[in-house]
Amino acid sequence: MIITCDKCSTRYNLNDSLIQNKPVIKVRCSKCNNRFEVSPQKKEADLELLPQNVMEPHFDNTISISNQKGGVAKTSTCLNLGVSFSMMDKKVLLIDFDVQANLTISLGFASNTPSFFDILHDNSDDLDGYIIKTKYANLSLLPSNSRMALLTKHYLHKPNFEFLLRDKLQSITDSYDYIIIDTPPALGFCTLNALMTSNYVIIPTPCEYLSMHGINKIEEIIQIVQRRTGRTIDYRILITMHDALSTSSKVIYQKVKSMFKDKVLNTVIDQDQKIKESQIVQLPVIHYDKNSPSARQYVQLAHEIIDLKA
Repeated sequence: MIITCDKCSTRYNLNDSLIQNKPVIKVRCSKCNNRFEVSPQKKEADLELLPQNVMEPHFDNTISISNQKGGVAKTSTCLNLGVSFSMMDKKVLLIDFDVQANLTISLGFASNTPSFFDILHDNSDDLDGYIIKTKYANLSLLPSNSRMALLTKHYLHKPNFEFLLRDKLQSITDSYDYIIIDTPPALGFCTLNALMTSNYVIIPTPCEYLSMHGINKIEEIIQIVQRRTGRTIDYRILITMHDALSTSSKVIYQKVKSMFKDKVLNTVIDQDQKIKESQIVQLPVIHYDKNSPSARQYVQLAHEIIDLKA
């Protein structure tokens, strides 16, 4: 039976054999020393899936950009969505959770800047010392570097490894309107940590046949996370790199709309040469060419997400 301390919200797993036929039991929280009473009634199945002693804080403002397939515009979406929010006077934290550090490089920082791995390695609770302000108002970054590849080796086998990011972010989540996480093209340590932290997932996908398999994989892991934590994670599919003149793109777009219905965002990011040019000069597309189709579409995407989360 899972019980929760009413003072610090720490969860415990009580042995059912010790509490049978007892209407009320008295317990003491080992974390905060709080004494409280619980009624040993059967809890919902989802809650019983929670690991022992794991709290479930809720991050209403955290969005993961995720797809196991590479080359679908995850980093471009993370960067340009974050910049669009920041231009609306929203305070935004971008988290580069991909060892390739493309988001970090796109914002003009070196790929050896201290990362989340360094936070864990230093056993630091002061994330402000690792978060850096970008040259764009209201936009900050927790960078990535090559040492992120060591996360799996050092932490995968530790208890509750999937909550490491969530636990570190608890102290700063209220400081931002939006926290947006750029995940790698794999369903491993980093992606699982990102999903365990997020309450919203955007799945970028071009209109290509194999991309739909990436959507299905992310859907599967979202369902696992929901069962593991007993909470709801909403998600939306974002069509990226869309070629409106291509017959195959039109066919697959209609197929995606038919399969996933209201899970497909109304905003579509067109194939736009300006995005590729903006990457070369390390600028968000809206700062490179504010009148380009993709710049306008990413601003439209930000407004659509705000409306959906309202």
